[in-house]
Amino acid sequence: MAFDPQRHLVLVPPQRVETSHARRFLQRVLPDSWRFAHQMTLDLARQVEYLAWPGRAEAFDTYFLRQAEAMLRPRGLTELVHGHPVPRAGVVEVARISPTQDERAIRFARWGRSIVAAVLLELDETAEVTNAHHALTYLLTGELSLAKAAASWTVGRGMGLVEQALRGLPGYALVLLAASPNDTAERFMARDAFWAAVMRRI
Repeated sequence: MAFDPQRHLVLVPPQRVETSHARRFLQRVLPDSWRFAHQMTLDLARQVEYLAWPGRAEAFDTYFLRQAEAMLRPRGLTELVHGHPVPRAGVVEVARISPTQDERAIRFARWGRSIVAAVLLELDETAEVTNAHHALTYLLTGELSLAKAAASWTVGRGMGLVEQALRGLPGYALVLLAASPNDTAERFMARDAFWAAVMRRI
């Protein structure tokens, strides 16, 4: 019997590319810049994938410091850390179209927290916390499921170890400072941790 190609053709539907959890998360929380954020997430995930948590925290901290410089500029950083506008001698302030420093700080905090949360999703991290750097990073993201896992770890250990870890990570402290409302205990703690971290590195 002759081969009939018509009887042996099989239509294969195109493979559907599964969208990663990290990508879907970024599309939800950073809808205007998720593509850039996703590429940054993939790059950072590759850097930290095989590091222990203290090493991961150092890598995230370096990322936060670079983002703070880029998004806040020196003036915004100074205002964030000192908690008040820095006057410029002989210059009359005029209304500006650009975002205020408070808005920039909020954007910086949201960006940093979202990127780290996306990295953890990309790496498919387990929710079980194992140490203070791990707990601090989960708390920093602001994501409810991760924050709950961090809270479970601190139940019997207290927050002392987490605060101690924060005092060695100025980038983390800047993110928490930018994310905390004015005149709150969290803001004062983050500011103290920032200066402690800076002094430790001098």
